[in-house]
Amino acid sequence: MAMDKKLLKRLKALYVEDDKHIRTELSALLSNFFGKVYAAGDGAEGLETYLKNQDDIDVIISDINMPKLTGIEMLKKVREVDAKVPVLFATAYSDNEFLSEAIKLKVHDYIIKPIDIRNLLAVMNDLANILYQDFLIDQQNSELEKYKDIINTNNIVIKTDTSGDITYINQLFCETTGYERDEIVGKNFEITKHNDTSSSVITELFSEVLEGKAWKGKIKSATKNGDAYTVDCYSIATLDDAGGVTGTISVQKDITAELNQKREVQIAMMKDKGEIFLKGKESSTEMNTIIKELNNRVNELQKVLKNSELEKDKILYQTEKHTIENKRLKTEIAQYKKTGDVSGQTLKVNKKNADLKQEIAKLKLENNKLLESTEKDFVQEKVNFEVKIDDLEKELSDYKEKMDEIVDAEVYTQKLNYWRDKAKDEAQRAETLERKILQHGDQGILNKLFGGKAR
Repeated sequence: MAMDKKLLKRLKALYVEDDKHIRTELSALLSNFFGKVYAAGDGAEGLETYLKNQDDIDVIISDINMPKLTGIEMLKKVREVDAKVPVLFATAYSDNEFLSEAIKLKVHDYIIKPIDIRNLLAVMNDLANILYQDFLIDQQNSELEKYKDIINTNNIVIKTDTSGDITYINQLFCETTGYERDEIVGKNFEITKHNDTSSSVITELFSEVLEGKAWKGKIKSATKNGDAYTVDCYSIATLDDAGGVTGTISVQKDITAELNQKREVQIAMMKDKGEIFLKGKESSTEMNTIIKELNNRVNELQKVLKNSELEKDKILYQTEKHTIENKRLKTEIAQYKKTGDVSGQTLKVNKKNADLKQEIAKLKLENNKLLESTEKDFVQEKVNFEVKIDDLEKELSDYKEKMDEIVDAEVYTQKLNYWRDKAKDEAQRAETLERKILQHGDQGILNKLFGGKAR
């Protein structure tokens, strides 16, 4: 295997050697490859150094024959506090007694003195790979434990054997249903379903899962008291070490509150729709009545205007008639002047003419006043009514638009889509967690997640 310098740099080693020259030289050399090197001059110092820095030491490299404590004696005391830390012995001996003790103390490997640095680095490189793989597994198990906590906190978990008998339930199941563990473990999975749920649903679930398929769907379940609750259920098979199916795991999310909220929104929408429709209908009828009345008043004013115009024509006709009569009288006066008969007749004509002029002037004045007053009142009234009609027509249009919106129900469709999308997001989040568990975990990890080996 090629040497991986990055992996070697992850290691922190304790080097125990009683020969000062060898210890100093090899410690300096190992520091170029390892992340950190602790050095000790005998077994007692090595033990003390390890106990002080236990959490920071990944491997121990030690001589066997040393004063105070031999390598074997030091390792025996180390094993009292740490059964896993890897140990490499450097020795000039290879007798059976050493090998027997080394095996009992779970020594990782040993190297013969004088130490071949290339051989030591090759052994350490293999060890670094093993430790790194152990680190990745620990990290993965830690992450899966977090997923387990998330799932157990937010979802109901039920395990069964191949017959459908329940072998495990989590705390949330007990809190949701009111069952105690000893009341439900050993009972068939069907005990969890509501009477409204067909047994064929449970049969289909187990048929597909035991064939190696995942099953997903909604199930109406029942509490210990018979109350209904609805869950989104995702079920998969559990396997043994040989890959054989041992049962099922069902992860369920209680969606009862979401469904109830959705129903309340739908009922509220229907109620609002009905109220708005009725109010819109009433307002529309009222507006039409007002517009009709205003139109009637406009028609009446138009009749008044028409009569005023007729009166105006009549006055103009009288005025024209008097003008013609005045011209006739002027002609007669001129004729009288020619014939010389202008005395009494002329005075009479002048007086009549003056009276006619006064009457004409009076009629013109009255006519102008009447026209001005009539036209002013009519124009003002017409403008007022036109403004009112425009306002009412706009208001009526607004109501019609609202009624169209009610028919289309676009706003309420958006509300429904919002709740539907939110429910999908929650379901997708749970599915993502479940897929991560299925992708990263083998049977041993699944057993750790859900309490013991599946049966």
